[in-house]
Amino acid sequence: MRGRFNIYEQPILTEPMFILGFRGWADAGRISSGSVSYLVRKLGARKFGEMVPDDFYILQNSRPLGWIEEGIIRRIEWPSTELFYCKNTAGGNDLMLLLADEPNFKPNEYAEEIVDLASFCRVRRMYIIGGVVTPEISHEEQTVEAVVGNPRLKDELKEYRVGYVTYGSSRQPAPVGIHSLLVLACQRKSIDAISLWGHAPPFANIYPRSIHAILEKLVKMLKIDLDLKDIEKTSRDFDRLMEEAARQYELTEGRKKPEYFY
Repeated sequence: MRGRFNIYEQPILTEPMFILGFRGWADAGRISSGSVSYLVRKLGARKFGEMVPDDFYILQNSRPLGWIEEGIIRRIEWPSTELFYCKNTAGGNDLMLLLADEPNFKPNEYAEEIVDLASFCRVRRMYIIGGVVTPEISHEEQTVEAVVGNPRLKDELKEYRVGYVTYGSSRQPAPVGIHSLLVLACQRKSIDAISLWGHAPPFANIYPRSIHAILEKLVKMLKIDLDLKDIEKTSRDFDRLMEEAARQYELTEGRKKPEYFY
């Protein structure tokens, strides 16, 4: 045990970077969970721990998922927080990854548990992925924006063509989630934190173009040897399907041009 984490294995990691993705409120287009799931799969990351879920999930809000076949319960899946790691074969920083359901109870304690683990593992930096719904998506370059825990990180991000989030105001604060709480918890532990945000249209249950855009930035930032051709192709195929759907919509409804629908 480490805090509320069950640790199965204590990996020996070199100045690890920590990448986090969450299912839930800020996972538009599955940008958050999809990006981290892709990295876990493509990098062959090894699971080394998980958090005891009881304290952080209200089952009326985060129902367990089940598989029942001809009256027999085959599997029940509970809300989870899973930890993975992989060695960086390119010789840079090793990686820790977290894939989780966003908590709906005691979010500050949840964030502190994660950051305490990061401090124990001597994490150098935390990257927290988020996805937000945006009604009008540019058909040119996909925008990636950031929230940082230290102003000096903004200078470092310039070369990656990352914008910055503006959200809420002093007069009208806006609701935030686990991403913001983790950035603040990292500040208290003097751990660098960058929250990267992609955008998805409201109709897209999964949006490969933003997942690809986030992964492109991460691969460059982390100096990971990873071929993204498969997600790039998926993104192009998705674009073609959406453009065809937009043309059909225009022909039948005559309301908007394809680029605005898209």
